[in-house]
Amino acid sequence: MLSGVALHEEDCFPLARSLESICRRHLPSEPGIEIHASPMWSGRSEWARIPTAKRHALLGELFRHLGTWTSASGRAPRYFAVAVHKDSHRGRDILELAHEEIFARFDTCLTRFHLSGDSHRSLVIADESSYEKLVQTLVPKWKTTGSRIGKLNSLVEVPLYVDSKNSRLVQASDLVAWATFQYYEHKNPRFIQTINARFDCDGGIQHGLAHLNRSHRTCQCVACASHRTLVVASTVPVF
Repeated sequence: MLSGVALHEEDCFPLARSLESICRRHLPSEPGIEIHASPMWSGRSEWARIPTAKRHALLGELFRHLGTWTSASGRAPRYFAVAVHKDSHRGRDILELAHEEIFARFDTCLTRFHLSGDSHRSLVIADESSYEKLVQTLVPKWKTTGSRIGKLNSLVEVPLYVDSKNSRLVQASDLVAWATFQYYEHKNPRFIQTINARFDCDGGIQHGLAHLNRSHRTCQCVACASHRTLVVASTVPVF
């Protein structure tokens, strides 16, 4: 599962500050605790000392916030997530495939802005990971020779990696990834429902949420169905 949160540069600090404010209101004695959805939900690691009711209340408000927040100028963030059905892509490097898809979909989103007269260049900031070197090798190739989807035209640099503990925005991306994981792995639409309208969409097709599987023509998930109906369902279905 791979995810991203796309923001205008002027909106990065306001959104991060609003997430921090929510955390401090719920947990005033835990300044700087990292928003990490899986341990928040299950009560692992540093979240083990937080009562279940408080953990779940905070998680619920954070998702509602990500589903409704807009900047002072009226801009809303756009979300991206890729879920890969591994059996449908045997022989492929799943990490490479997922990164290729999410970068291409983000680039396509910015291309639409460009064609409408609102041009932007982008910078990708991601959580530190063991596959950092792989991605930093692949992105320059995708920018020059292209991927199987096409060239990346909007990125000004290879992805930059940070410790997620120090970035509320990277932590927000974790929430998007976890909601997507809950939906596709556990058939639980509760969390993705609150942010579903924020996945990048054009012409009724949910480009920002991708389910890569061989049965996409019949799959009833909200993303696959949008390609057939040209409508993003207001209620995320269980499939």
